[in-house]
Amino acid sequence: MDGEVRVAGGLVYRFRNGAPEVLVIDDLFSHVTLPKGHVEPGELLEEAALREIEEETGIQGRIITPLEKVSYAFSAADGTSGHKVAYYFLVEATGGELKYQEEEIRGARFLSLAVARQEAYEYGYENNRSVFDKGLSMIEEHGVDASLYPSTIDSTLLTPGATVADITHLCREARAYQFASVCVNPRYVYLCAELLGGCPVKVCTVIGFPLGATPTVVKVAEAIQALNDGAEELDMVIPIGELRSGSIDAVEQDIRAVTEVAGDRAVIKVILETALLTPQEQRLGAQCAERAGAHFVKTSTGFAGGAAVEAVRLLRETVGDRLGVKASGGIRTPSDMRTMLQAGATRIGTSAGAKLVALPGAPVFE
Repeated sequence: MDGEVRVAGGLVYRFRNGAPEVLVIDDLFSHVTLPKGHVEPGELLEEAALREIEEETGIQGRIITPLEKVSYAFSAADGTSGHKVAYYFLVEATGGELKYQEEEIRGARFLSLAVARQEAYEYGYENNRSVFDKGLSMIEEHGVDASLYPSTIDSTLLTPGATVADITHLCREARAYQFASVCVNPRYVYLCAELLGGCPVKVCTVIGFPLGATPTVVKVAEAIQALNDGAEELDMVIPIGELRSGSIDAVEQDIRAVTEVAGDRAVIKVILETALLTPQEQRLGAQCAERAGAHFVKTSTGFAGGAAVEAVRLLRETVGDRLGVKASGGIRTPSDMRTMLQAGATRIGTSAGAKLVALPGAPVFE
């Protein structure tokens, strides 16, 4: 035995005329299977899966959730042998043109779920049946909803000890899942803009963070610098003490100064720090944000308490469908996230994006 080999791939799906289809390949041994290949040194499992899918079939995609881990012994034609661990993801097709890698496989096809399940059992490998079973069941149960979860995530890394390597990992993971944005401290905006160039993931940063007590002119300067560095979303903290003191005009002017300098260059999310406010104060803060031209109201920084379902519901009731609502702070499980979405949130701020979008029954890949 020559050791363990890691490979990654995926069960790719798309909707055509409202019906789901999945991508299968016909390998050189006349078996129906799924695209996969070796994980390169330093490569994320998600990155390897997407790269191999595109190389073998021409189809581009984004990760929806981990799907299955399969282990088996192998013997290669060159006499080597070992133990192979295959990591499979559920992947939504986002683009590309179906064109298979002729030197590696015999063909690639999109099939209905029923036909794919039948062919997997008749012509597939026995150790892949659980992958097909789990993936097809997830598509049948969650359908279009599954593809919406990653696009609600602002993948966040605001800890003071975050390194350049940590920020780079955040961006690489966000690109694979195509999260809505990465949210980082202002120092790293320029780096994230470089790393995420050419993909739909936005760069978000924070203004007046985490206390909101910096003067308005400083917040404006922060916003200008962030915009020049490539930020497309700004999460600003209101002057919380002013709101609690009843200085509504001061709060509104603070928000408006940032929204005006941003213009149409960035989405503005207003952090109210709801854990420190009464329901009435939360409502007043949301109304200030709307009058000042913001695009979202947000519950929390995460430094003074997390998001509460009641606060999310109140904010949604206050702004209707005119603004987005971002729930952030203490959202640690997929169930937590879905509860917040059901309460009216349209964005979720989290430092555990990949774990939150995992569908029920999904494994955790270490």
